[in-house]
Amino acid sequence: MYVQFGFMKDKGMIGAIFVVRQMQEKLSVKSKKPYFGFMDLEKVFDRVPRGVIRWAMCKLGVDEWLVLAVMFTNVGA
Repeated sequence: MYVQFGFMKDKGMIGAIFVVRQMQEKLSVKSKKPYFGFMDLEKVFDRVPRGVIRWAMCKLGVDEWLVLAVMFTNVGA
């Protein structure tokens, strides 16, 4: 699931925190492990080479499906 907050009317930090808390609570009831990622796509993809981002995530042990999700988030932007 991809949700954008910022630079959009009525989409701010309070709304983002609310969404994260709701997802956390619903997943904990189902005994599922949530994964959340927060990034400033402009800063990340404009200043750091994509290969370095991928390498760092793999080095940290991030699952491949999640690495791919991040890598394809900014395609065509």
